Amino acid sequence: MQHTIEIPELGKTLYMPSELSECDSRQYIAMCELITKRNSGIISDDDFRVMAVYKLLNLKPVESSNIISEQHKLSNIYLIAELIDSFFEVNESGQKIIKQFYIHNPVPKITPLWKTYYGPSDGFSNLTFGEYVDVLRLFLDFGVSGSLELLYDIVAILYREKQNFHFIRKRLNNYKGDCRISYNSNKVVKRSKAMQKAPVGSVYGVYLLFASFQKYLTTAKLPWGGQEIDLSILFTSASGEQSGSSNTPGLGMDSLVFSLAESGAFGAYSDVRNTGLWEILIRMYDLRKRDLDTIAQAKKNG
Repeated sequence: MQHTIEIPELGKTLYMPSELSECDSRQYIAMCELITKRNSGIISDDDFRVMAVYKLLNLKPVESSNIISEQHKLSNIYLIAELIDSFFEVNESGQKIIKQFYIHNPVPKITPLWKTYYGPSDGFSNLTFGEYVDVLRLFLDFGVSGSLELLYDIVAILYREKQNFHFIRKRLNNYKGDCRISYNSNKVVKRSKAMQKAPVGSVYGVYLLFASFQKYLTTAKLPWGGQEIDLSILFTSASGEQSGSSNTPGLGMDSLVFSLAESGAFGAYSDVRNTGLWEILIRMYDLRKRDLDTIAQAKKNG
């Protein structure tokens, strides 16, 4: 819930977001830039809070020649700055981390230089499974290495040019409402170079958006046929279930692409990658539900 800030001297009431999910696009990108500076040690926590107040309220710092007036203004700013702590929560390890409770896209487009690239729709509803798998791999790699190049690659996968709408008219039967050109992994490198010219707040904002979406998937509950399906079963092990896996590293979601291609449920390998993310997730839920039903029946039969 947004913070309400009263300024009696000016007779004004201002409203300030209490977390990233409440920010509009301008506020979100500005906050993400400040978060990167804070995380990298370029600015201190105190500087981060003060600068965040100015960005969120769209204020410009103006010095007053009146010392008492200037001190009063700074006192108010520092008082408001304490509210910025609401953007964070403490995790199980005791670390202060940014709150992530949103799946709408606050960065709908990015314009690094003269060309505009468009991102995925809210909830990644127009994402293909291939896009998701490729981004997830880079997302996990970034968590280990912290390489900025990986963030540019992530943005280059998700953000693409608009389709030629004259071309769209020729294939309306296959058009699914995505204004972006089709995903081609061979063209990521070229776009990644362009994304290096994009504002750092936009680039890191896309990373945080995907992180928030990943967090959402582990607890997502979706209405389906008059009931609710719980996607968390895709990320948890059932009681009595044994992994039986070795210590050899696996391929993660990439392995699932191969498995689905082998089963032929969605066609060949390229067909699986071009299938919508949510279509695959629902299929995964169905398969997982069957596994859990089998385990439950086995336990019941002793």
